Amino acid sequence: MKRNRKFSVLLIAVALISPALAYGADSTVPEQWLTLPSPGAGYIGYEANETAFANTEASTWINFTSDNGKVDGKVTKVAICNTGAEDGCNYSVYSYYRAILPICSGSADINCISEIFALDASGKKLSVSSATVFPTNNPQAFAGNRALNVPRGSGAALVSIPEAPHAGGDNYLVKTTLSAGRTGDQTTFQTPRLGASISAVKIIDGDFFDLATETNTTKYDQVGRIQVGTTQTKPIDAKPSKLCVAVSTTQCALPYSLPKEISFGFSLRLNTNLSGWLHGRMKNAVIEYKTTDGITNLSVTANPIAVPVIDVWSKSDDLSDAHVASYLSQFWGGEATHYTAEGVIGGTPITEAEKTRSGMKNISFKHINASFSKSSMDNFLLWLPVAKDKAAAMPTQWRLGTMTDNGSGQVRECLDKEKALAGVVTTNSTMYLDGPPVFSDGTLDYKVASTHYEADGTTVFKGTYELIMSSSVARCIYKFTSAPISATVSITSENGEANTATTLISEKNGWLKLGAYGFTFSSPTVKVKLTQEKTVPVATATVPTKKSSITCVKGKISKKVSAINPKCPNGYKKR
Repeated sequence: MKRNRKFSVLLIAVALISPALAYGADSTVPEQWLTLPSPGAGYIGYEANETAFANTEASTWINFTSDNGKVDGKVTKVAICNTGAEDGCNYSVYSYYRAILPICSGSADINCISEIFALDASGKKLSVSSATVFPTNNPQAFAGNRALNVPRGSGAALVSIPEAPHAGGDNYLVKTTLSAGRTGDQTTFQTPRLGASISAVKIIDGDFFDLATETNTTKYDQVGRIQVGTTQTKPIDAKPSKLCVAVSTTQCALPYSLPKEISFGFSLRLNTNLSGWLHGRMKNAVIEYKTTDGITNLSVTANPIAVPVIDVWSKSDDLSDAHVASYLSQFWGGEATHYTAEGVIGGTPITEAEKTRSGMKNISFKHINASFSKSSMDNFLLWLPVAKDKAAAMPTQWRLGTMTDNGSGQVRECLDKEKALAGVVTTNSTMYLDGPPVFSDGTLDYKVASTHYEADGTTVFKGTYELIMSSSVARCIYKFTSAPISATVSITSENGEANTATTLISEKNGWLKLGAYGFTFSSPTVKVKLTQEKTVPVATATVPTKKSSITCVKGKISKKVSAINPKCPNGYKKR
């Protein structure tokens, strides 16, 4: 029977058609792990894997026009922009860009990568060479427009690091992006979000689909939202379309495991201030951030980490009532297949009726989660028992990005006051909340969740958590002085019991770094408490402010000495 695969994509951030990869994968490489196909009708699946759409992280600048000039109007034109002067690129309703930053061409160049580097375990800087752009012919690339504050969108940086070999060679792909949108009556683009990843890759040749933004207006049911229906005719064991980290029509950047002992990094030169928080997949991160004369220099160095991926299917009849009910209140962003009695290949999205237990019998649906919201955390915890608390794969990652949520209360107030980079939160936990720690009852709390076991089903997965916070932001939150800060880190399991972990705390160069390592899962809370000893003012003696006089004698000789604190000369005694 033919199948209809339906992709429902909210906003244009992932409205790119992915390439197909029918060969070249190695099942022994975690980064090339193949997602489980649908068993058939009446099955619901879940995949927690933030790299699922890595190949769609390409440069694009797209502009929408509607019949009524508003977001709720019918889409009348979807234009691909280069400088913003093209037909259909005159802003009216909604515009979005994602720019993969190029390598800097000179010291005056901005919004670019000024350096890519790697260090071995001893701290020795390794040679990085052969920097090229991948893919070389990128139809999504654009020139940008400085007047509109849109940077140039290029391809990723492909480099060779001979002293850091991996199973696929010594090539690495460095992808750093700035992205922003503009909607409604906004006069300019919003402050751009940063995204970055470093991948160990092997470039393989073949016949691939290039990335292309859909411009057919009939594919959009509203501005910024695409409903793309394609016929799925390949056999059930066909390899999926999301293994390439980056792709062209003739080449694919196939990922391999990053060497964990190597610390990778880059430096960016930007014309935007990265105010807010960053989150990422890395360990032992070192951050350098400085803004001078409107130019921001950001350097990040860190080791990669392995992150558990969940991939599981279940008969809808076997799911709990609470589990089934949870789908009624959420957007189904993923892949759905309709199995109709007539074998009709439809193009309709999932209806509310199909989110019920009876409605699920004629469809299969896999929820692909790549976000870190509260609802994403709730979904993950629902599926964790179904996955038997075990990872499907343990791919390595090196990723960094702007947080969606900048916090609330005292944390947000101090962020707004400082107007600079507040900090970075990193963890190898599959799920966490995309926001800074929550300040509550004197502690900074951070919720994480992951599988208890690694992919082999027996090795206990050990968690890492690092918080790098601006010292000035930390002092603002706690209302501390410039005196040294002390800190404690504790891990509390979901049942309230203490979870053993080793911790590391330091303060250097304006950054406070706290880390917890070796704790176990499923959904513990990391608690950080900062303290500072109160300084006691030193009492000072009363100092006379008027002169007084004394008489000093030496034998028959006498002298009168006048001063604020008079003393007799050597050899004289006070009478």
